[in-house]
Amino acid sequence: MTKANNLPYYPRFIFNCNDNKCMSTGDLELFKFIKESGTDYEITRFVPGQKIDISWINENEKVEIKTYTVNKIEIHQIKTDLDKPTYGINSNDCTMISGKEKKWMMEIYIFLDIIK
Repeated sequence: MTKANNLPYYPRFIFNCNDNKCMSTGDLELFKFIKESGTDYEITRFVPGQKIDISWINENEKVEIKTYTVNKIEIHQIKTDLDKPTYGINSNDCTMISGKEKKWMMEIYIFLDIIK
């Protein structure tokens, strides 16, 4: 079986949360910290209106689980040539990428609203 993390390229996911948190994936390892709300199942899809739980590490190095609703999903930078550089800066992007960074073939922005 070919694991997605073993591929040399990747669709990059950017989770932009309205509570000023931001998470950008370099690989699928970060998905183990995201669950469909109320379950322990691995996440396999994102749809508007869906409730998800994200485990964050807070300033005290403790796990803090926050629940969000998927507000909208946008796809950017769809590439046909992975060797061409990416130009410009997207203001919705994060400053740090989690995981092993690879060439990406597109950026998938998932905008999340926190549930209080």
